[in-house]
Formats: sequence, C-alpha cells, structure tokens
Amino acid sequence: MILTESQIEEYNTKGYLFFPSLLDIEEINKLKSSLTDIYKRKGPEIIREKNDDSATRLAFGVHKYSESFHRLSLHPKILNPVKQLLNEDVYLHQSRLNPKQGFGSGASWDWHQDFPPFHKIDGMLKPKCIMASIFIDDCITVKSPLLVLPGSHKEGLLTSSLHKDAKGKGYELHHITNDILEGLANKYGIEPLIGLSGSVAFVHCNVLHGSANNVSPWTRSIIYMNYNAVSNACTKDTRPWYQNNRDFSPLNPLDNDCIKSL
Repeated sequence: MILTESQIEEYNTKGYLFFPSLLDIEEINKLKSSLTDIYKRKGPEIIREKNDDSATRLAFGVHKYSESFHRLSLHPKILNPVKQLLNEDVYLHQSRLNPKQGFGSGASWDWHQDFPPFHKIDGMLKPKCIMASIFIDDCITVKSPLLVLPGSHKEGLLTSSLHKDAKGKGYELHHITNDILEGLANKYGIEPLIGLSGSVAFVHCNVLHGSANNVSPWTRSIIYMNYNAVSNACTKDTRPWYQNNRDFSPLNPLDNDCIKSL
C-alpha cells in the first residue's frame, strides 16, 4: 500500500490516518486464534486489570512470542505506510495488546501521549514514532472506542504526571492534567476512532488520546504497534525487553499473504 500525497498531508495535519477494514476477516481470524494462549501467559509482560485478576489489561511484546502477531508487525499494509510517513527505515519499539474486555472489566485509559515515557524513560530523542492501531474486534461507539484530539501532536511534549500501575508491575503512563485537556479539547475537538475489525489507524506518538471503561458485554481488542525511526533509536535500557525493544535492525515487509499462510 502506497500513501498518496493528500493522505500524507492529512496525517501531518491531523496526526493520524484511519483505514476502515484494511485487513480482511481471514487475517483477523488468524490473529484471534492466538489470543487464548497470549492471555494464559504468566510472565511480567502480561498486566492484569486492577479490579479483575482474570482480565488482561495489556499483553506487552506480543510480536516476540506470537507468530501471527510477529507477521502482522511485518505486514506490508502496516509496515510500508509507517516507513513512508516517517520517511526512513523503522524498527518496532514496543507492541502491546489491549483486550478491553466487557462488563466493565476493560478499564479506562486516562488522557495521555505515548511519547513522554518513550522519551523520558527509554531515551527516544524525537517523536519520530507512529502507533499503528489494528482493530482485532469491531470498535464501535458502545464499546468505549479510542478517542483522539486531531492536531494535538502539534503541541509537542505536554506537561504530564507519571503514574505506574496500582500493582507495581512497572508500566508507566503520563497523564495529562484536566486544565490542559480542557484547553486542547476546546481547541482541537475530540474524535472517536470507530470501525470494524481489520481497521487500522496510524497515529503520531504525540497525539493526545484516551478511552472510557468498556461497560458493554463485548470485547474491544486493539493491538498497538509502536514503530520508531532507526535514526531515532532509544538510548536507555531501563525498561525490560517487552517495553523497550533493543533490536534496532530495520524491518522489511513480508508478502501480502504472510498471515493467511499460517
């Protein structure tokens, strides 16, 4: 997939591009078949929900231990647009799967940017990083979709406070204060990213985003793959492999059927 000049201009203006149903149902079903084994893992890379130990909040590093998600990270429909938007070779800094399980188990995410922890903790020098967000489930209004402030990436690195998860598992999130959020929301507006499974959003790492609790009875799984420019490789190794990948080798795309051929 090759982006047009108008699409690149849209990304630079809004801070994201959205492609409905970019992956087909056969590819999505291959990915879904891997989820049970992923959620059964016991390592520190699996973070449980604060109020429900049976529910997975995040599965970090899935491209390292799931062949289907490894191939997803190299899918030309995902990798090529990222390389084009960053205008250079990339590596995968971090992958994380957020199941956002139903009946309220899938808890909210406060408003934040992805770049601050990458910059302050991992030593990523510049925001030359894109969050490819692939919808594993249908992400519709009733499932508390991802909300973004289009254009907010132009504000640069915002003032934020660092929080760790309540159980001390070591993943960090930089929360934006309410007064900053209100001002930016009034300036840029808020848009929901809504689409069927297989839809993909390419989001600048400084776009402000968040989501509410999923009180519907259905899951709202999204895999987030954070690609960083090779020239922007992180300089610190404070966090473990599943949060801060230290292999900066340039990624090359597989063929279009790389997932279907599993």
